[in-house]
Amino acid sequence: MLASTIPILTPTSNLNPSHFVPSITSTRVTFPQSSSSSKPHSNPPLFVRFCRSTSSNGSPDPAVGPASPEIDEVESESSSDFGDSYVALFVRMLGLDHDSLDREQAITTLWQYSLGGKKCVDDIMQFPGCINLVVNLLRSESSSSCEAAAGLLRSISSIDVYRNSVADSGAIEEINGLLTQSSLGPEVKVQSLNTLWNLSVDEKLRVKLAKSDILLLAIKYLDDEDIKVKEAAVSVLENLALSRVNHDVMVEAGVIPKLAKFLTFYSKGYKVITKEARNALLELVKDDYYRILVIEEGLVPVPLIGAAAYKSYTPRLYESPAFPDGTEIEKTYTKPSRYGAAEVLVGLNVDNNAIIDEAKANAVIGQSQQQFLVRTGAIEMGETTSHSEHSDDQPRHTLLHWIDGVARLVLILELEDKSAVLRAAESIASVCINEHMRIAFKEAGAVNQLIRLLSSNDDAIQLAATQALEALSASNMVCRFIEAKGGVDPLVSILKCSDIGGAIVEKSLNVLAQILDPNKEMQLKLMDLRWNLVEPKMMVD
Repeated sequence: MLASTIPILTPTSNLNPSHFVPSITSTRVTFPQSSSSSKPHSNPPLFVRFCRSTSSNGSPDPAVGPASPEIDEVESESSSDFGDSYVALFVRMLGLDHDSLDREQAITTLWQYSLGGKKCVDDIMQFPGCINLVVNLLRSESSSSCEAAAGLLRSISSIDVYRNSVADSGAIEEINGLLTQSSLGPEVKVQSLNTLWNLSVDEKLRVKLAKSDILLLAIKYLDDEDIKVKEAAVSVLENLALSRVNHDVMVEAGVIPKLAKFLTFYSKGYKVITKEARNALLELVKDDYYRILVIEEGLVPVPLIGAAAYKSYTPRLYESPAFPDGTEIEKTYTKPSRYGAAEVLVGLNVDNNAIIDEAKANAVIGQSQQQFLVRTGAIEMGETTSHSEHSDDQPRHTLLHWIDGVARLVLILELEDKSAVLRAAESIASVCINEHMRIAFKEAGAVNQLIRLLSSNDDAIQLAATQALEALSASNMVCRFIEAKGGVDPLVSILKCSDIGGAIVEKSLNVLAQILDPNKEMQLKLMDLRWNLVEPKMMVD
């Protein structure tokens, strides 16, 4: 049988030992000749075929054609020897003595090879100094070389033992400079940001990244048009938020409004981004001041109590139509209707002159959405908490848009689970930071439920209810509503009871002081006067 020999020689090099790789011996491989033809094989050397047979996404290049059965057989017999030899060869081709095209082919091949897992990454990292050559290619003028270099660094940094090696090689600084380029392609951005994402897993590196320009660049790329770039950027910020030492610099850089918009305006179609943005903000809301900033962006922290706790919820299906705060809707259709059709379509029979303010409308929307989720069993589905290290018994929270968050907290107050009710009342007390939120809870029906909880036998729930009412009573309108709903009598009863704890008595006194404040009553009268006399004249004018 005829045979052809394919010499596989190391490329000549003028570099000194700083080439960072051990010497590679010359190898000669003999392949059997095909029985169907007496002509020698026309297949190119294996390392050339390997370079050309994979596309940028790792799939075989159809232009090359199927591999020869004879070569496949030889490769299967001594693949480990070939792998070691070719990895060393491609690492040598990264050297500065090779032209840019050879270096691009080498880095692309090594990147695709690294996608095979830890064993492949180990094969590459066995050559000292290899990573320095890879980092050097981040300065290449070729977009393909930059993408492949960043992609290989991403694969290497995904292995724990090599993460510090990547950081020590100057990769963070080079990626920082790379991401500042205005003409950078989205593929390079994605690979670079994902490398930073892997590095930010290490707590020490998280602090280093937050103190560099990487933080500002990640925030900048939240506005990128490519969704994969957005995902990579928000993933970096999610990891940075895991270290409390980074919170100050992150908030000062304006990260809260940028992340909040994904939960308030762009939640649809951004499932991964929304989840990661929520996790980052949940880390920030652990600080009282930053929680206020998050609430001001229209997000409400809501406790996660488990879907099973909502099974005790019984919606009021057969009561007269009313707003969530208990205000009944006047029926203009008095004829009997089959199957309650008049109640279902009550909103279609509103007089044109009827005025329903925005707060009531939002309360109805929020209540309807949350009740629907409870009835369908989809409540809390997909609402994840932060993945930072915490014990299983540590309370978990999610972040909801304020319309849904307010309605969810009020709904939890109606459940039988005492621990859930306690957490909801405490959350209401912490969320009522401004007049907008106080009115929202009033319209959602929180006042009625909190007044009911004042008679609870559980001291913790009673204290949480008085705390929530104290926060709500800072509003003149809510004070008047508490008094109208009969909230004064249970508060006075608490003061008369000798067995009540001092903290509950103190909170009850504060609420009564707000309700019975003569100055506040005068303010209410002035508000009514303005509403009834001044406003109509201004409208006429």
